[in-house]
Amino acid sequence: MKKNIVIHSNKNILALAIGISLFASANAQTNPPKLNLVATTDKHNWNGVAISNDGRLFAEFPRFAKGDYPSIVEIKKDGSKVPYPNKEWNNWQKGKNPQTAFVSLNAIYINREDNHLWAVDPGDPNFGDNIPGAEKLVEMDLSTNKVINTYIVPTEMVPGNTHFNDIRIKGDWVYITESTAGSIFVLNKKTKEFRRLLLDSKLTKADTSIHPIYFGRTLEASPGKAPVLNADQVELNPAGDTLYFSSPFGPDLYQVATSDLRDESLTTPELEKKISVYITMNPIGGLIMDKYGNLYLGEIKNGSIRCVGPDKKTKWFLQDNRIQWPDALSISPDGTIYIAIAQVGALPMMSDGKDLRKPPFYIFSFKPENSTIEINPLEKK
Repeated sequence: MKKNIVIHSNKNILALAIGISLFASANAQTNPPKLNLVATTDKHNWNGVAISNDGRLFAEFPRFAKGDYPSIVEIKKDGSKVPYPNKEWNNWQKGKNPQTAFVSLNAIYINREDNHLWAVDPGDPNFGDNIPGAEKLVEMDLSTNKVINTYIVPTEMVPGNTHFNDIRIKGDWVYITESTAGSIFVLNKKTKEFRRLLLDSKLTKADTSIHPIYFGRTLEASPGKAPVLNADQVELNPAGDTLYFSSPFGPDLYQVATSDLRDESLTTPELEKKISVYITMNPIGGLIMDKYGNLYLGEIKNGSIRCVGPDKKTKWFLQDNRIQWPDALSISPDGTIYIAIAQVGALPMMSDGKDLRKPPFYIFSFKPENSTIEINPLEKK
């Protein structure tokens, strides 16, 4: 299903000459929304944000370096940052039980159905191997501010070289991308059983021919070698019956019915035949889809957000030099979108071993004014 790509660079865009173009004519686009600064930190960078149903704001810090904790904070109205759900869960140290504390988070997510906060813990601090028993999902009830479920991944399923990346939830089912080996995990919340899918598929692997540009610099893991990030991005459509996934550098954003992911009778080749390309895209740090089917892509090249409508055409394009690797996004019930600026492109693994991150680190918000005029494509008959 992969296609050859041709990359054309100019000042503003990286055009991918494949599949369905995202670039609509200028007169077909609407004005982008205003970018609002919500929070900053000078200590270490966050790469996750979540806004609850009742407006509580949470941020997540990965353990990129020694001393990078707390892992989750609630950002109060006065700007203060309080470890969440408590200090104990945020103070893991080597030798402590990895199942009762955050070891090294990579994402947080609000399940809108019950207003529970979920944390994705790959359990691999400082980009090292997985600590046995540490890879898990943690579910917190915001009404009691307590951990109510911990879903531990069986050690035999994560043999020291896996990295849980991001998460989406619908009903009793949880979908997780895994970006080291490249796979998708499915969790049944009722049984607490995990299944690992597409581990041997090319569709969950990065296209190593792509050398992403980040503010004029080619990203390199080492001289001449592009970073390799496998299945990473994940999203559900408004009905929750279609899952989208991709490598962050694209070019293909795939789609698959969630019923097919839950069908245990399908072999990997059979499941692959159920998967198709939804759109082609530029390298991104994060994505999210609103209830109207608008897809928001956090593009890394020049620091921008692209809104793609249900017709797969660009509706608007927002660029700001402060948007240095727009990572996880979260949509509040009123349609406001929050975005964590992670500066991942400045990490040593992206910069030939050099740490080029520069605080402050930001969380922004924006509210698309025209999002509600779109008709949910799932309601079209």
